[in-house]
Amino acid sequence: LQDRFALHLYSVNGKHLSSVPLDEEVTAMCLTEEFVVLGTMQCGLEIRDLQSLRMAVPAVPMRVPVHSVSVTKEKSHILVGLEDGKLIVVGAGQPAEV
Repeated sequence: LQDRFALHLYSVNGKHLSSVPLDEEVTAMCLTEEFVVLGTMQCGLEIRDLQSLRMAVPAVPMRVPVHSVSVTKEKSHILVGLEDGKLIVVGAGQPAEV
């Protein structure tokens, strides 16, 4: 049961490139050119590098399970829809940029 959840990366031709085990159940996912953004049932928001699947930044706790995630067109913010109906806006750039 340790590897109950996992994230796998495949090429467009179906070649398996990499995978990582996950500690939490993924309920929402959004891709950009560089990152994959995951929302979890255990109230977490993870931003991972798309090529290596490593965490780009530490996980952000949300206190409520995440139901949806989206990245703005300018890639400056992440929109997080929570189970309780709230919409959280998270700055995605460096502190000076946000």
